[in-house]
Amino acid sequence: MRLVLICLIFLCSVAHAQNSYPQDYFSNPLDIPLILSGTFAELRSNHFHSGLDIKTQNRTGFKVFAAADGYVSRIKISHFGYGKALYITHPNGYTSVYAHLENFNPEIEAYVKKQQYINESFELELFPKAEELKVLSKEMIAYTGNTGGSGGPHLHFEIRDSNSRPMNPLLFGIEISDTKKPIVSSVFAYPLSKDAQINQSENRVKIRLIPQKDGSYNAENITAFGKIGFGISTYDQQNGASNKNGIYKIDTYCNGKEKFKIAFEKFSFAETRYLNRFIDYEYFKNNKKV
Repeated sequence: MRLVLICLIFLCSVAHAQNSYPQDYFSNPLDIPLILSGTFAELRSNHFHSGLDIKTQNRTGFKVFAAADGYVSRIKISHFGYGKALYITHPNGYTSVYAHLENFNPEIEAYVKKQQYINESFELELFPKAEELKVLSKEMIAYTGNTGGSGGPHLHFEIRDSNSRPMNPLLFGIEISDTKKPIVSSVFAYPLSKDAQINQSENRVKIRLIPQKDGSYNAENITAFGKIGFGISTYDQQNGASNKNGIYKIDTYCNGKEKFKIAFEKFSFAETRYLNRFIDYEYFKNNKKV
């Protein structure tokens, strides 16, 4: 459920985009062009997406490289979720995550197999000590795969802070080719106060949009009374892919004055329950679309 209605009228917190993150610390985890099938904080069916899904040309077996110096601090192998996954802790306090892997490099693979025999289990979760599995920046650590709950071959890549909160990797200087403007698929107006009406209706009203040549939109005029709000359904696309990915930031203005903005820079896993603040769930439930 990536195409959902972001209800700006229900937001109570604002994240201001101020990039204070290290720009030259993390390198690309793959040596192929980075094309995304999923973006950070996309609204999925029951959670915010916690990283980038990087396309691997519908194949497995591409080399995965450590994004920076560090050590393998966690290894998790499961038939579900992230499948085979590596967590690398870095000296600057961040942790990078690499998921849906096919295999690990020989040193890590030998370490894992030994523990699998000891535990007599394919599925396991390990927390190596800092001195056990050190890695260098751009060292090959694994191969891309399609393990766990993956819907197709790709690399799921994350950067987490010292509090284990997923961060938007694109804030760290990892570049994705993107010259396409976001697409606004629909805009709705909502009566908020008891006496509010829009076009003489007390129900939500879908506003007709008129695309312009510069990628912007004009909206049809409406008549309104009382307190009203607006919701927007939108998605983004990067170069080289047709995926309808989530958007990073929305700025709102009223009569030229900035009202508030949302920017998906980071979140904690405990905040997944706030997903419904970004969805007109009643409309989605009844229409199965926005």
